[in-house]
Amino acid sequence: MRLTAILLAALLMFAVASAQTPALSDRYAAIPQVTDDAGFPRIGFPSAPVSVTLFLSFDDPASIAWYDTTYERLYNRLRAGEIRILFVPLAERGALPGGRTAARAALCAADQGAFWRYFDVQFAALAADGAPALEAARVLTLIGELGIDRGRWDACMLSSRPDVILREGERAVSELAFFTATPYILVNGDPTLTDGASLESVIRAAVSANATAISQAIQATATSTPEGLTLVEPLTGEQIPPPLTLTLPDGWGYAYDGLIIQDIDGLRAIPFAVYQGDVVGGTGTIVVLWGFPNLVGVSPADIARAEPNLWADGLRLLRLAVIEEGCNIGTDLRREYSIGGLAATGTQFSAVNCPELPDTRGWFAGLRAHNLNFVFYVFTTPITALDGAAPALQRILDSVAFQPLDTIQIPPTAALPPPPP
Repeated sequence: MRLTAILLAALLMFAVASAQTPALSDRYAAIPQVTDDAGFPRIGFPSAPVSVTLFLSFDDPASIAWYDTTYERLYNRLRAGEIRILFVPLAERGALPGGRTAARAALCAADQGAFWRYFDVQFAALAADGAPALEAARVLTLIGELGIDRGRWDACMLSSRPDVILREGERAVSELAFFTATPYILVNGDPTLTDGASLESVIRAAVSANATAISQAIQATATSTPEGLTLVEPLTGEQIPPPLTLTLPDGWGYAYDGLIIQDIDGLRAIPFAVYQGDVVGGTGTIVVLWGFPNLVGVSPADIARAEPNLWADGLRLLRLAVIEEGCNIGTDLRREYSIGGLAATGTQFSAVNCPELPDTRGWFAGLRAHNLNFVFYVFTTPITALDGAAPALQRILDSVAFQPLDTIQIPPTAALPPPPP
């Protein structure tokens, strides 16, 4: 991973937390899970480029067969950060008795973050044992095996809330022009065949189209050096601190160096800083690339009139300088952020199934200050740590104060610089 090279080149001896493999009973632990406004369970990294909507019913033999033969393919793509899944709960769509009880049980399990684990064990039990897996006693056994708080679950089951969500599921189905029966699947809002080969083909095409669009946006660029923009081209081993101050939490470390990358228009040296330390649930890292030229999506003839696009620059440098080759990378829509109280532009990203390093996710934000370009990459390992650590990481970004380049002092290359104030 290029990030590994960055850390080694900077002589930064931080211990990167190893990614923990979720237990078989909780293989969704590292994947963000929410329920939408209708109460439907949703899972997947926000940066996943493809959305998949599942219309299934626990009492439907065809849904059970689909889970048994095909769902694992979707899970692998979910884990890789390529798709996010919305489950629309339905009941009494098949011939097996007890489907409504199982659907209600699943929705009440969702209150405790256990919907997808229940989804797995219920469908697996149905595939193995058929109708007996829907009997009330069996449902209670499955709930017990998942370690769900029975008091909270019982209270939910006695309420009308799961029935309200099931009615929302039926309403959603009624608005589908081409719905026929479960299983029914949408990919990016369009219906698709449900067999494994067809699903794989459609999802693969959607992932490829997203990657191509990003690649074309980056490749169709020219180097832009607007009037007044300052560029810094260090040598590797030059420990040039960035022209900024920030407040780091106790125990955090830092280092500076120069990075040589094969950019679109040739080899380029870019100075960077790395800050890293403990956060709630893992390790937080902030990588700052600075003093680089902009690339803009115009022809060289029009470049003098072009506006810099630090969002496109951030995407390009994410892939060229920060994320390891061979990772499955997902990025979200363009968003606005804040660095030191100044407006910045960027997006969320995730990198999973990398050849060497643990899965990670975070965000980047780019801006210009004192005629210098900066992009801040903020992420955590393990991947699950970001949710709890994001506020603390943003506080570090809020503390940033930019300074003119001519105010910094370049320390000797043989020693790390003093900590930022």
